[in-house]
Amino acid sequence: MSMSDLVAAGAPELPEGYFYRVRPTHLTAGFFVDVRRQRRFFGSSEMASVVVYPSEYASAEEAIVHACRSAHARWLVEEKERTAYRDAERFLGDHDPRGGR
Repeated sequence: MSMSDLVAAGAPELPEGYFYRVRPTHLTAGFFVDVRRQRRFFGSSEMASVVVYPSEYASAEEAIVHACRSAHARWLVEEKERTAYRDAERFLGDHDPRGGR
């Protein structure tokens, strides 16, 4: 199944350079659905991940699309938190009340 097939089935579209990966959990009858970012030269980085159990849904497609939506939502929240942390990092350190060193 391609990205366009997932999007046509109802999964959120990801920006350029990002993709979904579906992989087995190996311990249970579930799957991990990841939002991943393509690295510059090779490989990818996991941005968010959720576990889905297809037996809890009417179809496997419905389960995977639901997991894509959940992983996408988790990625957006985590990205917002990372951005807020980076913005606040400039305030690290001692703050002299006289404004000097």
